Formats: sequence, C-alpha cells, structure tokens
Amino acid sequence: MMIKPIIAMAGLGSLLLLSGCWDLQELNRTSLFTGLALEPGTESKIRVTGETLNASEAQAIKGGEGAAPVINYAVEANTTPEAMVKFNQILDRSINVSHVGVIIIDERLARKGLNHYIDVLQRSRYVREDVLILVAKNYKASDILKVLFPRGPYPTFKIHSQLDNLSKLWGGALRSRLFDFNQALAAKGREPTLSAITLIGDPALGTDAGSIKSPTPKATAELVGTAVFQKDKLLGFISLDDTRMLSMAAGELKGTTLSVPLEKKGEYAAIRLLNWRSQMKVSLEHGKPEIRLVLYGKGNVPSTDIEKDLSSVLEYQKLEELTSSYIKNQMMVTIRHIQGEYGVDPIGFGEKLYRRHYRQFLSVAGKWNESFAQSPIEVEVHITLQRSELKTNNITKIE
Repeated sequence: MMIKPIIAMAGLGSLLLLSGCWDLQELNRTSLFTGLALEPGTESKIRVTGETLNASEAQAIKGGEGAAPVINYAVEANTTPEAMVKFNQILDRSINVSHVGVIIIDERLARKGLNHYIDVLQRSRYVREDVLILVAKNYKASDILKVLFPRGPYPTFKIHSQLDNLSKLWGGALRSRLFDFNQALAAKGREPTLSAITLIGDPALGTDAGSIKSPTPKATAELVGTAVFQKDKLLGFISLDDTRMLSMAAGELKGTTLSVPLEKKGEYAAIRLLNWRSQMKVSLEHGKPEIRLVLYGKGNVPSTDIEKDLSSVLEYQKLEELTSSYIKNQMMVTIRHIQGEYGVDPIGFGEKLYRRHYRQFLSVAGKWNESFAQSPIEVEVHITLQRSELKTNNITKIE
C-alpha cells in the first residue's frame, strides 16, 4: 500500500527537476550583445551602439555564408538604461548583455565625467565586473566596434585578446576592467586609469566584410596607451612607453623586452624582463611627501648588436648597470611628465601612504594630488640578468 505514495512523491520530484528557470530565455529568440559603445547622441543625450553576435557566421567549426560575423545596432536616449530597452525599435529579438566583454566610451563623454555611465554598469546584475572598459581616442567609439578583423570572429574578441597579450608580453596596457576602475574611484590617494584605443587605416573600408579577405587590413583597432582621470573625468592620455613605466611603478608588469642603448650610439642590447617587483616607500617629513620607488627585476639577454662574451660575469654586470640606468631615466621622465602635465597620482603613492601612515595621510588627504605633483621622487632600480637565450655568444666562423 505504500507503493502509490512513493510513486507520487517520485513523480512530483521529477517535475521539480524538469522545471525551468524563472528568467529562462530561448537562444534562438535572443540577441547576444558582445560589445557596447557609448558616445554623445545627436537627438538625445547618449547614443548606445551594441555589437550583436551573428552566430551562424562567427562559429569556428562550421562557417556561414560569408556574411558579417556581427551586426551593430544603435539607439539614442537620455539615459543608458532607457537606450538599452529601446533596441527593439530596430531589433527583432530580445537582448542579452551578460556576454558583453568590452565597453568603449567616447573621449567626449569621458571628459565630461563617467559616473553617470559607470553607475548603471555597477548596478546591473547582468554586467560582469571583469568587463573591459576602454576610452576611444580621436575616433567615435562606435567606429571601433564596426571594424572587422580577419582572424577574429568579432571585433571585441580581437580587442580583448589584444589588450591581454599586450599587457602580458610588453606591459603596454594596465588593468582596465570595471572592477579596477571602481576600486580606483573608491581608493584614497590614487586616481583611475583606463586603456586607450584608436583606429589606424580607413574605418569606412574596415566595415566591409570583403575587407577581411585582404592580407593587409584596411583598418584595425590599435591600443595607444592609457587614459588618465581625475576622479571620473578624463584629463588626457599618456603613450605606450609611459604606460609601461606606469605598469613597472605600480608593480603590475608581467613581462617586457627593452632595447637598452649600449656605449656606442645606435647600438642596443635586447633585455627580456620576466620577473618584476615594485616597492614604494612614502612618508611625510615636515608636512611634505618623501617618496622613494625601488624596482627589482630579473631577466635574460635575447640579443646584442655587438659581440659580447656572455659567458663572462663582468659582461652581465655591465649590462645590468646599463639596464638599471636606462629604466631609472625612463621612469623619471614618465613621472615628471605625469606630474607636470596632469598633476595627479595614478600610480598609488598616496594610497600607500594611506595604508601605512594613516594619520600622516589625513593631513594631506584633501590635497594629495597637489602635494604629489610638487614632490621630488627618488627612484632606485636593481636588475639581475640570469642568462642569455639559447646560445652564449654570436656564431662566428673558426679560422
């Protein structure tokens, strides 16, 4: 007699397991947004361009019919949330923004302030905190989303991979996620930065699906350094070389290769740095900041323009001294440029003071940027070169 209740309970349990999510969306009725571009509107306050995935063309296993891998749609509104729900003016499917990996913000919006646009991203439960945020330089943000790339399934995929590899291999890109920007906004004694992106070539030609069949791209997105902010407002840009120095100072460098000048003009040694550490020492003396930056790096020697006996300890010591001196000079140039041009601290010396000497920081909390801009900074660099690459010396014919 107990069999029927057991069967009934098993049936009810099966129904629970078979039930769907309350917010279930059918993929064949959904447009996946993989990128967004924000720029000033012509009729309303903001224009939002969405990069939607054309799945039949973007898949790697089975190709499509030669159409574009993505389709871009744009709408205007006075707020970003309103714009996001207006896309069905021109789009037949419901939109899904949980796959957005890159958000490009127009330079014109960034100069006015990003709080309004970042706020909606912070509040949204669909936008991930690891989404990349970049600032478009000299071009409209939507132009960058439209340029196709031969090897990538869609433009934002190429941008995401491009920034990641530039950061790992050369140090030319700082962390530029929504999470990082939020942290910098909330930090005491450090101003936010975002990676900057532009276009090379003719963007009008880069939007043509036929252009991706050319061995030379008609247009492509290029990373051009870092956008420097004061609070949420863009002040300006620094170059890729300055970005690398900023990455070194902040201790974020994962690896890079330097062309270090040798004794004779026009001759260089390539130095590959593989391990990096930054140490900041900040305190107040008589109300003025005393800042000391100590950098430690380890690496190897891929090549030299002139014959050097890399089996000799003395030669390594000479190269270590030249590399340390080169990095120190470049670091001083970058820091002085940021102090003089923008007068803010994007490196985080003030944050270090805040964390280590809280009471001292309180006396300069409201004017840290001004204090930083007027402070001399002592830089120390210690480079250790452990080996050459595969061969110790240049190949020469034995006479």
